[in-house]
Amino acid sequence: MSVTQSRVKDGVLTLGGVDFSCQATSVRVTPDRQTSGEAAEVLCGTVVPADSKRVDTLNITSIQDFDDPAGFHAYTWAHDGEEVLFSWWPNPHAPTYSGKVTVAALESGGDVNTRLTAQAQWPISGAARCDYPV
Repeated sequence: MSVTQSRVKDGVLTLGGVDFSCQATSVRVTPDRQTSGEAAEVLCGTVVPADSKRVDTLNITSIQDFDDPAGFHAYTWAHDGEEVLFSWWPNPHAPTYSGKVTVAALESGGDVNTRLTAQAQWPISGAARCDYPV
């Protein structure tokens, strides 16, 4: 099998139907597994495993645009705490990741006279969908 290298480039990131692709410098969907309770052995010897569910996170690093009232920064402040639909398409050949995220307002500011960035780490309700192109 030959090596395949994927790149995040020429993709699309939307939140609530609004395209914010030109602000993001890094986008990741990070899956994690959370376990609750303990495994239990029943009389017949069967072990019932602890409850487990996948919990995904949408991680975004973006260039701050707080000067733009219609920008990504303003969107996060206007929708802070709301659950919105998201869609991320890393590149024209990649699958599309989608679901609902709970938006949290981005930090504002930083060092004087430098390019400012902000990081978002938003929980995805349930698990993200990963749909490969047909």
